[in-house]
Amino acid sequence: MTEITNDLIYEVLKNFQESMGLMRGDVDNIKTRLTSIDTKIGLVHTDMAHLSDRMDKIELRMGRVETRLNLTDELQ
Repeated sequence: MTEITNDLIYEVLKNFQESMGLMRGDVDNIKTRLTSIDTKIGLVHTDMAHLSDRMDKIELRMGRVETRLNLTDELQ
């Protein structure tokens, strides 16, 4: 059986520390990318809200035009 020495433990811990450093960098990269995605999703929601508002205004205006031209259906 292999004898466990301080040098062996040191090497294992050193390798572990290097791996943790790489993972920390990967996690930081993932956090940055998620923040970017969250920002872009927020912008999409804002754009959709503005488009919805514009569509509501257009529908209101079209309703007024139809009423003025007597183009409304009798079933409403």
